[in-house]
Amino acid sequence: MNTATLRFLAPFVISGALLLLVANSVRGEADQLTAALTSADWRLIVPAIGFYFAGVWLRSARWGLLLPEHSVKTSTLFRALVVGFTVNILLPLRMGEIARAYLLSRWCRIPYGATIASLVVERVLDGLSLAVLLLLSLTVVSAPGYLLVVGVLAAGGFLGGAIVLALAAWRAEMLTTLAGFFARRLPPRFEDVLMRVATSFARSLALVHDPARLVRLLGISLLAWCFELGLFFVLLVSFKLPASYPLALLVGSAANFATLVPSSPGYVGTFDGVLINVLRDVAGVAAGQAAAYDVVVHAALFLPVVVVGTLVLWRSHVTIDQITHAPDRSAARTSGGGWQQAA
Repeated sequence: MNTATLRFLAPFVISGALLLLVANSVRGEADQLTAALTSADWRLIVPAIGFYFAGVWLRSARWGLLLPEHSVKTSTLFRALVVGFTVNILLPLRMGEIARAYLLSRWCRIPYGATIASLVVERVLDGLSLAVLLLLSLTVVSAPGYLLVVGVLAAGGFLGGAIVLALAAWRAEMLTTLAGFFARRLPPRFEDVLMRVATSFARSLALVHDPARLVRLLGISLLAWCFELGLFFVLLVSFKLPASYPLALLVGSAANFATLVPSSPGYVGTFDGVLINVLRDVAGVAAGQAAAYDVVVHAALFLPVVVVGTLVLWRSHVTIDQITHAPDRSAARTSGGGWQQAA
């Protein structure tokens, strides 16, 4: 079995193992799970999903600030973002990031490198925001020590990433020099692609290192996640579980950090295992109730996104195949006579 096959299979193995642990933790509590689902206030699903999409809209507005050279409507960025989430849910290997770069190239003629730079900064901002919210929630909610360790490690890791990006933005020419070093060792068809993407990446990164802009970006990031994690709070109320907003921030932040672990599409197993265990450890919720809550949270987060993302793809006459093969087609166009954005 070659390395590529192992890389592809590993996330599914991790998800399967964690799902077995989750299933074992709720064994014999099917009646409790069913009772929790039956007694939930399903009317609260709609406002919960509304909180989530409000957060996604704010993240779309933030994305616009990460593309300062390009004037793109927030509605356009929202559509691309939802499609990216949809692809991440349906396909492995974080293909949603490729989808977002492809759609902005197709719709707005934005170079891949500029989009990739924005996504790298976005990932760091999201990680910092979730770490801050997790640590703030721990000042109010009594929780096991391992959650503090997770929060501190995450904050340190993403802060380190922010410092690296700041240095890269300060000395952007070093990125292009490094890219040139590796590009010369690639086949000719990929050399020009890498250099153009690296140049666009470095230029875009240099444009977002303004301190005032960074403060705005972090503020929007925190607000966006406060809205998105509002879904966790509303559904705690729906299931008549111990409901406090700090608890929702803690549970939601921890579950989102779990999605960084390689897993099958939809973050099956990683997201669920962490959410259920944190809810049990922190709030003393029974395993069956926690599992019922997890099922509904997972569905409320993913099903509406997939529906909206699929509609966007359909209306845009774009297929998943076009997205997943976009890098290959770009390289082929380059080898045939120069770089050309996807049309």
